[in-house]
Amino acid sequence: MRKLLLLDADVVIDLHALGLFGKIRKTYDISLTRNVFQEAKYYKRGRTKIVIGIKDVNIIENVDIESLRKVQREAKEERLGIDPGETTSIAHLIETTEEITFCTCDRAAMKLISYMELEKKSISGTCQ
Repeated sequence: MRKLLLLDADVVIDLHALGLFGKIRKTYDISLTRNVFQEAKYYKRGRTKIVIGIKDVNIIENVDIESLRKVQREAKEERLGIDPGETTSIAHLIETTEEITFCTCDRAAMKLISYMELEKKSISGTCQ
């Protein structure tokens, strides 16, 4: 099964709001960093908050501190605001040797991934 890394909580939230998360999970082996998993708590349908209960995904617990620092340094150099979930996810992209598809809705994260030349290592995609 192809691997999919969801870089930020917005992707998880949007996929749930659109009713697509389950379909994506059947097609991909989904991974989330612990930060993204914790940030994706609920989505709204009208005025109702619906709790997201994520199951059957791989949770990436730890990333190398040097990879994390590299992401933070590169983001600062490029003056890009990257949140903790995206930071740990991009650090994981640096570390992994697997071919992995990634998905993000965040323009700054895509710019940083390109700046760091990680798109050459991965099959990239964006959700919007």
